[in-house]
Amino acid sequence: MRWLVRAAMSLMVLVVLLGGMVILMPKDAVLNLAANRFAEATGRKIQIGSGAKVALWPVLGVSAGPVSISNADWGSEPQMLTADRISIGLDVAAALSGHLQITEISLTRPDVLLERTRDGKVNWEFAPPSDAPQGATAGPDRKITLGSMTISDGRLRLRDGGAKDAFTLEKIEAATAIPDFAGPVQIAGSAEYRGQTIDAEAGVDALSRFLEGNPVALDLALKTGGNTLTFKGKAGTAPTTAEGTLNLSVNDRETLGRLTGAALPDLPQGFGARSLAAKGQITLRPDGTVRLRDAEILADDRTWQVDGTWEPGQSRPRLVATVAVDALTLGASGGGSGTGSDTGWSTDKIDGRALGLLDAEVTLTAGSIRAGGLGLGPTRARLTLDNARAVIGIDEAEFYGGTLAGKIVVNARKGLSSSAALQLDGADLQPLLTDVVGTARLAGKAHATIDLLASGQTLAALMRNLSGTVALRMGKGELVGFDVVGMLRTMDPGYVGEGRKTLFSALTISAAIKDGVAKSDDLVLTGDVFAATGKGQVDLGERRVNYRLLPSLTISQSQTQSLTVPVLISGPWGQPNVRLDLEWLASERARTERRRAEEAAKTRLEELARQKLGVERNADESLEDAARRRAQEAVAAEAERLLRDALGGSN
Repeated sequence: MRWLVRAAMSLMVLVVLLGGMVILMPKDAVLNLAANRFAEATGRKIQIGSGAKVALWPVLGVSAGPVSISNADWGSEPQMLTADRISIGLDVAAALSGHLQITEISLTRPDVLLERTRDGKVNWEFAPPSDAPQGATAGPDRKITLGSMTISDGRLRLRDGGAKDAFTLEKIEAATAIPDFAGPVQIAGSAEYRGQTIDAEAGVDALSRFLEGNPVALDLALKTGGNTLTFKGKAGTAPTTAEGTLNLSVNDRETLGRLTGAALPDLPQGFGARSLAAKGQITLRPDGTVRLRDAEILADDRTWQVDGTWEPGQSRPRLVATVAVDALTLGASGGGSGTGSDTGWSTDKIDGRALGLLDAEVTLTAGSIRAGGLGLGPTRARLTLDNARAVIGIDEAEFYGGTLAGKIVVNARKGLSSSAALQLDGADLQPLLTDVVGTARLAGKAHATIDLLASGQTLAALMRNLSGTVALRMGKGELVGFDVVGMLRTMDPGYVGEGRKTLFSALTISAAIKDGVAKSDDLVLTGDVFAATGKGQVDLGERRVNYRLLPSLTISQSQTQSLTVPVLISGPWGQPNVRLDLEWLASERARTERRRAEEAAKTRLEELARQKLGVERNADESLEDAARRRAQEAVAAEAERLLRDALGGSN
């Protein structure tokens, strides 16, 4: 900013010198002498076309052209300035009294090239040759005023640091007046950049102080297409500082995209997809830090309250902000949006590169949030972003009639991975499951702990790589879509479908998840007239379920007798097949009868052994061990008898 202001001031002085020389030319024959005098004063060559037109009174005026001024010897092009024509007028009476009052300066089709090298050299600093006469550039101090200055169809090129491509403004139209270099000045004009017209108005309350780099009052207004920017406050250029009120309105994204040279990214609704307006107090510090206070941002139809600081940083910029918004929508639904269709998870690639653009610490307060198909009520959360790793801490959130707290991590440093450690209390499970997976088979208040980890570049890959644990506890609730009690009472598998449900008084279940498959074997479900256990698995990646429920229906008033018939739930979770598992029941009954037959045969063998062989089985012995022991006892007794007989016979 500072070097541009200095360049503008240098060009203004250059034009004044040029005009003074042209005015002093009585004839075309002295043009060479005038050019030599200019070279002595500036160290640059000037060429002035012949045929200057001069008026003498009351305004001394001259018009000449074409005009060109040479560039610095290290410049990328031979000429620094060219113009088809220059016109200058001087108030003769004021000049005779020692006051340089320029009534008019007009430049037609000027083409200005401003350059700065990497080591800081600039082409608008003029120095006379070392052998120039002493005092060649000196002159008495004079009060200078400028009645009007106009530029018509101009071009300005800025080339910084040896860049190949220059920043170029074309079709420049500008007008200003300087009644007093120490007083206020206004300038208005327009220019084209990349084919788009930019209108500008600016004013400072003390031009000389501003040109020296000191902070002064500044009013600035820019407009291009349907986009406007205004600033009212103070600004300086040595160092670059600003403080004041900023107003921004973006209603023409197409024009803005052409100005930037690239199509602007599509923004979500509520983030400026259609329009964006901002107003707040802004402070620009010399190190490039920007502070925004009491800002109100209207993005589409959503209002944001923002206080924040933007720091340039070494590796990445850093944002520290406090944000409040009435309603917030993040991303799209990933689970079917409540339609119940089994269309599968999205395979669109998730681009996490945006997480590496900056570091951030943001505190968010929202009236409601819609994120990835989930709906949250009033929420307080914190976002920490460090080198493409985002940590979202949920301090407090109303969540489907309950509360949600915990932490979510998204890491895009190498690939994309995500983890979640969440605590859910008192949430309505049916609308929650509907929003997440597009269907719901459980209804009631739920308490859950969730600890998950996944990696992958698409939502489908994340679900197929999911691992972790989930534990769920419920009080009174419903199994939606099938009537277990009705099935058991009638042995009719037709108790499924819309309007069917099973009421229960308590439910607990946990699951271990690996490679996107959740396995569980500890379901405990109780109701007024039944109880159930269960085991099975849910393939989260393929959105399929295979689960066997083992309900027992009480069939006696004393609740000492019950009927158990398994219920098999299988298939796509949106439309699962629910039926009585009679094959499994028959197999279990066959195994039970076989065990009973084995026990009966064993009992009969023991009875025969006791009757025929005198075998009595101890409590800790099998029948075989008892028979072996009885045989050993018999052998020992017989051996003792034979020994006794032998000893008795010898006597």
